[in-house]
Formats: sequence, structure tokens, C-alpha cells
Amino acid sequence: MDSLSTAKMLLGIKDNEQDDLLSFLIDDMENLINSYCHTAEVPTKLQSLVPQMAAEMYRRKGYGQTAAPQVIKSVTEDKRSVSFETSSASTDTDEFLKEYESRLRPYRCRRGFLPSDISKRKLSEHI
Repeated sequence: MDSLSTAKMLLGIKDNEQDDLLSFLIDDMENLINSYCHTAEVPTKLQSLVPQMAAEMYRRKGYGQTAAPQVIKSVTEDKRSVSFETSSASTDTDEFLKEYESRLRPYRCRRGFLPSDISKRKLSEHI
């Protein structure tokens, strides 16, 4: 399953109306991972993370019919009032990456290659 199909599955999208937006978000998440990890390509073991991150960004930005998550803004004890707002950190890149840091950190500024990276690199050189 490719990244676009996986992102659509995670979001419950069945039609093709959001494909361009999701493709943009997938490319953006690949660039974000490459920038964070200082790599030219998304490491093989992180490729499954790309559609997850794209789907989460889709939700946070409130694209399409999927609403952005709400956080509690204030709670009033007397007469029990609760108000919500869209998370202000929802689009902050640093905050967004913190959620994925445990998976990204092992690939950040690493030296050398993993066996899966080497076999992928050799395959692309021969094509």
C-alpha cells in the first residue's frame, strides 16, 4: 500500500477529492523527516511514519471535513462551564515533531547505513 492510500485509510477518505492535498502533505512530511534527520531520502524504517504524520497534519490543520482537534480553553466550576479552542500548538513544527521524536531520533545525524538502506541504494544504482 502506498503512502497516499494509507493516509486516506487512516482518515477514512474513500473518494479522490483530497488526493492532491494529501500528496502535498505526504511530500511535506517527507521533507520534514529528511530535514530533521539530515538525510536525502526517508529511511526505509520510517516510510510507514510518513502517511501517519500526513494524516495527523491533515486533522490538525482542519482540512476537508475532518475537524481540527479541540482542547479545553477554560473550566468554570460554578454552573459547570467548559469552553474549547483549537490547539495553538497544532501547527507548530517543533511541537508536531515531538510526538514522533522517539521514532525519528535514531535516524538523526547517524553515520553509515543500515543494511536496508544499502540494499535499497544498490538497487537504485543498478536501475
